[in-house]
Amino acid sequence: MRGGVARLPRRFIRRGSHRLAARKSWRDSVIAAIWFALILLGPGANIAWSQQPLPRIWDVQPGTPAGDLPEEEFVDPSCGTNGGPPGLRIGSFEQFERCRAEASGLREIWFRYDDEWEYIARAARDPDGATRANAMVVLGQPVVLSLLIDRSGLVQGYRIITDPHAHQDLRIDAYTIAIAFKARFGPDGWDCNDTPPAAGETPILGTFVNQRCQKISDGLQITMETRHYHKPGQALLDPNTGLPTVNQFESSARMQVVRIDAVQK
Repeated sequence: MRGGVARLPRRFIRRGSHRLAARKSWRDSVIAAIWFALILLGPGANIAWSQQPLPRIWDVQPGTPAGDLPEEEFVDPSCGTNGGPPGLRIGSFEQFERCRAEASGLREIWFRYDDEWEYIARAARDPDGATRANAMVVLGQPVVLSLLIDRSGLVQGYRIITDPHAHQDLRIDAYTIAIAFKARFGPDGWDCNDTPPAAGETPILGTFVNQRCQKISDGLQITMETRHYHKPGQALLDPNTGLPTVNQFESSARMQVVRIDAVQK
């Protein structure tokens, strides 16, 4: 709720698909009723946030047609920018050809998980519920998600990248979720290379990480890149004033999973 006015879930604003109009109308009516009831109940309202498990990016199997992606849960598809903000909005995953192909021939499509429950929680003045309902995080780290689609319209992989615009108190630990990324595909079989500090690069509180790991598993190529250091000229404290600096560090984790056959095309 901002400025005393409850903000509607984004779905009430962004949905315009004729193909899903009937289903959407019924579902949005139910959500609107819940939202309105929560406003009446006020801060004391208690929601069971443990809903039916929703599809997540790692649930998408290689070879899935773009038209079969869960558009109710994967929303706002746009051209990806390799970890940056979304580019051109394309309306639906089936419009993937509007995005420029990468050198591999794959097109990166940025998207978000649907955030209706988060906004319902905010409307109910339930900050804990809003935090629990925020799906755009991995182990507390905000992330950027995208799918990689080939020229035939088949999903061939995905990317999960820690959000470079996250608050610095969160972002400074972003590199640590590489452990969880690796664990998802098992601890064994990783081929890792550590790059030593370049001129001017320094550790953050004694820790320097610049690592790239790869693994082949079940026909997939998994690539994990992890960084945690100060770039040249950066430091936690300003050398002139002794005061803490703002965002003067590199800390990130990046995972790409792609079908080997798609990489070799």
